[in-house]
Amino acid sequence: PRAAATVLLLRDGAAGLQVLLMRRHPAMAFAAGMWAFPGGAVADVDSVPGGPAPEATGAVRETLEETGVVLAAEALVPWARWVTPTFEMRRYDTHFFLSALPDGQEPAERSGEADAIEWLTPSSALGRTMLPPTAATLTSLAPYGSVREALAAGDGRSFPTVEPDWTVVGDELHLIVPEEMIR
Repeated sequence: PRAAATVLLLRDGAAGLQVLLMRRHPAMAFAAGMWAFPGGAVADVDSVPGGPAPEATGAVRETLEETGVVLAAEALVPWARWVTPTFEMRRYDTHFFLSALPDGQEPAERSGEADAIEWLTPSSALGRTMLPPTAATLTSLAPYGSVREALAAGDGRSFPTVEPDWTVVGDELHLIVPEEMIR
């Protein structure tokens, strides 16, 4: 799997904690039409000797490219890690990070990779079309009512690397993810 990183960009809204989601353009090769967080593959430029982990640097770079929001790698809070199942042609080992939206910044779609961008509460976002890691990550974030609570919960948080298994039932493919892996 290729190293990847994504950021759950957070802000406090009238209804509580909100997360930025982008609907991937229907012409995208991976996850077309799915709601996702800003992010993508880690590139060679993300490996800085003596610097932050390449996944954190990649998350910062991808967020800037896709939304125009400038983040500090050191301010990212690790939240989850998922590996794409083996049946997929494109496989990623994705690190999920939390970050508060920095003061004075407002995200906008800049890369052409998305056709919509919205701030949603984690619970309200769950009705949208998205990949299982996105839904599971939103579910794990739903109990928190504010950016401060979510970031505090992530500080030192322990989480497993989730590598879903799969089975075929009839003509349908089903992911198998142990419930304790989604938290």
